Amino acid sequence: MERTKHIKHIKKTVKYILSLSLIFSFSTYLSINGAGSTTTVCTDDLCPTLYSCKNCCLGACDGYPFLQFRSQGKDIARQLTGWQQFINKHDKDTTYGAFTFAVEYARAFRQERLAHFLFGNDLVDCCQLYIQGSQVADRHQNAWLADYFGLPTDFDSRVAFCPSVESVVLDFNFYLGLDELAQGLFIKINAPLVWTKWELHPCERIIAKGENNFEAGYMSEDTIQRADLANSFLRVMQGGHTFGDMKIPMKFGRIGNCDRTRTRVSHIEFSLGYNFLLRQDHRLGVYLYSSAPTGNRPCATYLFEPVVGNGKHWELGVGVTGSWIFYRDEEYDDRYAGIWLEATAAHLFRTCQCRSFDLCCKANSRYMLLAEMGDNDDDIQGNINGTDTKAEYQYKKNLIPAVNWSTFNIDVRIGVEADVAIKLGCVRENWILDVGYNLWGRTGEKFLCADLSCNTSKKYAIKGDAFVYGQEAAMPPIYPLSATQSAANIYGGKNYPKLPLDTIEPSQNPRIDNPYEATAGEDPLINLFVPGTTDAINTSVQPEIVNKTLLNRSKSPSALSHKLFAYIGYAFKERESCNIPFIGIGGKIEFAKDNYKECCECCYDSSCLCSSDDNCDLAAVNSCCNPCCTDSNTCDSSCYGKTCCPRRFGLSQWSIWLKGGVSFD
Repeated sequence: MERTKHIKHIKKTVKYILSLSLIFSFSTYLSINGAGSTTTVCTDDLCPTLYSCKNCCLGACDGYPFLQFRSQGKDIARQLTGWQQFINKHDKDTTYGAFTFAVEYARAFRQERLAHFLFGNDLVDCCQLYIQGSQVADRHQNAWLADYFGLPTDFDSRVAFCPSVESVVLDFNFYLGLDELAQGLFIKINAPLVWTKWELHPCERIIAKGENNFEAGYMSEDTIQRADLANSFLRVMQGGHTFGDMKIPMKFGRIGNCDRTRTRVSHIEFSLGYNFLLRQDHRLGVYLYSSAPTGNRPCATYLFEPVVGNGKHWELGVGVTGSWIFYRDEEYDDRYAGIWLEATAAHLFRTCQCRSFDLCCKANSRYMLLAEMGDNDDDIQGNINGTDTKAEYQYKKNLIPAVNWSTFNIDVRIGVEADVAIKLGCVRENWILDVGYNLWGRTGEKFLCADLSCNTSKKYAIKGDAFVYGQEAAMPPIYPLSATQSAANIYGGKNYPKLPLDTIEPSQNPRIDNPYEATAGEDPLINLFVPGTTDAINTSVQPEIVNKTLLNRSKSPSALSHKLFAYIGYAFKERESCNIPFIGIGGKIEFAKDNYKECCECCYDSSCLCSSDDNCDLAAVNSCCNPCCTDSNTCDSSCYGKTCCPRRFGLSQWSIWLKGGVSFD
């Protein structure tokens, strides 16, 4: 009677679990097909209007503003070890199972490669980021322009980064063999709780704080005194800093000097499988699994923001499981050795994420300044071949960090993620020893673009180092110009420094877009000058306006890693109870593929070889490895949607874990 009640209870439990699996699968279907879904809004005033899905080319040595690696909770090696004796049993005709609980600590290494992934070859010698003002003598060609950040034009500093990623995972796994229903049928449930901490560890060494003011007309109508400018690049990058005509500080892509943590269940995974070959010494089965994302969604507020899970992708995949016992002691049945295999392949369905983007062929250009442009109310004109021609747009006294404009929601999916682990396992009575290899990889992202209706009334242009105001006869009134500088990049504008062939001073806008001497008014026309001087100033006729078709929406690169792992455990089989507890300790080391060596150690293909390892022209290398960029301002249309050089990135890390559990019949 007692056994009958026990069997009825097990059957009832199985029905509940199978019902849960149907509900879980149905919810996965609804999520994949968008039923009942809501859009996460990361921006409130920036509209993600995408006019096409054409991407510019991402060079192998360019930095990338978003890091996506393996979900902390998905670790087939950790799940495979320690419990092979208690699952996939060949001699059962009843329901049985096992439950495991693992605690893992993981830490990334190769920090310099993480920094290179984020900033690319803008790190001088793949080591430091130079921040230098437009009037610093002998500026480094890869130095970011300090002026963009409200730092003096003679400011000079070096910023080093030592990124770190730490995670603690509490991994819950449940296996239930449903042999009472059909021999070889099983289900698995996995739900890892993850705490993760990401730190950039920036360190700034200021060479010169700078003494220069911002001259009148450069960032505002009036002179900005040195006392009103920032003293540190890192202070600016924390957000909240404005200067001159900038009304809204940097909202995205910020760089903080504090650690940032997240704690979430990374996913809830359900698998339904069947061992169609189930013998004492060999086994082969397949399973279908779906994974619900319960981690956090990227929101782009910080450059190096912690993400738990896979970025809110629902997953649907298949798996293969098998084993082969190639040695078994003739006298002792519980002394044996074998090989175990576990492999999965899944599709990561589209999800909405908030991302920041650079302009085509302008690495890290999201940190430049944009000038808001609008109707030409003051009739700003340029003298073209003796005839004054009205500019189409005029500066509207508002500067914004480009990242505030180039950050928006976008749908992302990942074609395939694969995880394969093979281990050699030895069992001797109560002791278990596992050693193995794990290969993990995924394809690059795919952005799903669409034209979205929204308010597009605001227009912006690249400011560069152009002066944006002109003045009548070196006295009020002062007029906003139409000066733009589309050829500028993160390293600087085009006016400074003064070149030998320049006939006018940098403050007169010699190298802006379509430069002509500025005039204002209808009749009579008024000549305009650099504020506070009697030097004529140029304006752009016509100015160059940026739009989101100029953004480099290249997908984040594919990822590949190789892992070695080991585990030793003990099972308390001598207990009289049918429930057998077990415990063990394991560790792993994972090496990820990246482009650090090719970009930082001058090891290129024959067409990109440097003249010597001691004299590597990184600018030439970048040009060679990103041939899609025909010049500083255009991108060859034949390169749309491509990555010009092979590019991969994953996280190299080590970890150690404790794993315990109990089997039951």
